[in-house]
Amino acid sequence: MDGMTRRELARQIAGISDPPQDADALFARTLQRLAAFHRTNARTPEPTAGTLDEARLGRWLEAQRADLRRGTLCDERRSQLDDAIGGDWALR
Repeated sequence: MDGMTRRELARQIAGISDPPQDADALFARTLQRLAAFHRTNARTPEPTAGTLDEARLGRWLEAQRADLRRGTLCDERRSQLDDAIGGDWALR
């Protein structure tokens, strides 16, 4: 069972409604910002960085890593992250 199916079943069991439809659009926009940061700086952003934008991107990436560890990051999003910034983002 993939992560997306697992989340959907958890929502149904818990009675939680579906997330807003724009969640995928938000993920895509943030991923674009992350990819641009990575191209410019040749590294991933730090969640404790001095600049607000880098810190936000760093916290977002940390959240994706946490989802991956919990098994709730779907394969599609992981693949998008791998394509955008390389597969080593998950190792941290």
